[in-house]
Amino acid sequence: MKEIKFQIPDQLAEKFELAVQLTGDNRDQLAEQFVREYLGRALRSAAEEFRSDEPQEEPGKAAPPPPKRPEPMRGVPNHERPPRPDRFDETFGKANHKIPRWAHRPQQNNHRILRAFLELQQEMKQVTLDALRRRCSDPVGHPKTFVPHFDNNFAQMKFDNGHSHGKVFEEQNGIIRIWDHIGDTLQRYRDYFL
Repeated sequence: MKEIKFQIPDQLAEKFELAVQLTGDNRDQLAEQFVREYLGRALRSAAEEFRSDEPQEEPGKAAPPPPKRPEPMRGVPNHERPPRPDRFDETFGKANHKIPRWAHRPQQNNHRILRAFLELQQEMKQVTLDALRRRCSDPVGHPKTFVPHFDNNFAQMKFDNGHSHGKVFEEQNGIIRIWDHIGDTLQRYRDYFL
């Protein structure tokens, strides 16, 4: 095994440490998984650049010029780069594709957490993490929103990368809100969760 060191912003490191504590995941296994996923994306992207899907040109006709490639974003950290349009469906707004399925699966933890959030949103002005955790941890008072391992499942709904469920929530100072990028989709399916 080879040790590789990364430098990331302090806030991101703190959130990572908290997520590792909440999920009980192995830090080294997570790092290996992230590196494997990065390599897969990078190599797939490089292979796509060399693949030619254009039809063969007819004799005597000039081939159209190749599409202009965007300038590389050297020196810009990956987490600050905009999503690549050609990879939108795979890496950005994953929950937009999953919410329609979750809506029809009331026994699924994602459905139950969203249901609890929407119920609390109707009851109070702001939904707090503590209120959401209490609602999802009460099998007697709220059986339709009970999630046995709430913290693990909720953590998977705050990120849009890797094997996460897809980003649905943003948390700031203990206040939970719906991520802007999936708000329209959730609104369309809202009635299925209530």
